[in-house]
Amino acid sequence: MTTQMTHNEYMWYRSEIYTLERLLGRLPPDRVVMRIGYEERLERAREKLEGVIPPPRPKKLEVSFTGEPVQSHHGIDANFAAESMAIISDAIRLATAGATGELKPTGQIPRNTMGQPIITGVILGSFGLEMELPIPEGNPHGFSYPEQAVERIQALLTSAKEASDEQLYIAAMDIHPRAVNKVAGLLDLMRKRDAQLAMQYQDSKVELTSSEDIERVAKRLNPTNVEDRTRQVTGTIIGMIPATRQFEMALLNELGLFEEQSIQGRVAPDIENLYHTARDFTNQRVSATIRTITIGRGAPRHTLVNVFELTTM
Repeated sequence: MTTQMTHNEYMWYRSEIYTLERLLGRLPPDRVVMRIGYEERLERAREKLEGVIPPPRPKKLEVSFTGEPVQSHHGIDANFAAESMAIISDAIRLATAGATGELKPTGQIPRNTMGQPIITGVILGSFGLEMELPIPEGNPHGFSYPEQAVERIQALLTSAKEASDEQLYIAAMDIHPRAVNKVAGLLDLMRKRDAQLAMQYQDSKVELTSSEDIERVAKRLNPTNVEDRTRQVTGTIIGMIPATRQFEMALLNELGLFEEQSIQGRVAPDIENLYHTARDFTNQRVSATIRTITIGRGAPRHTLVNVFELTTM
């Protein structure tokens, strides 16, 4: 029967076995009592690992703060730390649940969402916390929605800091609107408390190290600057280019008549089998979920969200 254990537990037992084997190899023959004790410990450690599949090393997200809430190398304001880390955790859970299709437009985050990180350590220097991301059940070495969520949150922050509106639109389109709003809430909290942020994940790092950075990112992600709405429409797919994930659709109004202008945009990255979709639905009357994002005074940008729910009329 396979025993469940964490990566750290597994490595501790491996180290215990290695150390005991070396000690026994160096132990003089006349140290009989000590040898018996080491051999018993070695046997117990080997029994712990019997039938255990080596667990993968969990991925770590490091979030550190500087600014007014941080007292040099000593500590951080407890209220700010609790509120900011709760927002970050919720943003990861929302982005994860949004990517898996579990998240509704309103209401609580699903209790069974796989995106719940846990705090495993403290980062000194500025001050921050280390968060461990959950490992996918049943496929520990495979694709991970929580890891994808963190990567997309980092991309959103990076785009809001230094990219064009078009690049920010692409980054925002990759994340559920509720997760975008949660990230905006974090920036608003940091702006009010005069705090700065660094977020390190794998080889990727996002740094907002000045009040100017925080103001710019908070302004660009503010819900008043990013209009994000999702609607169900009916119409005809005029064309779709799978290679570039572009689509064009003519919409029907309430009277069943085509509107004068068609809409063009991108197909959501989570939708697969675009060649089959283009083949099956081009020039067909369908229903579709369209997400429209408008940043500032820019033109609306459209995304075909749910191609699997298209139905022939």
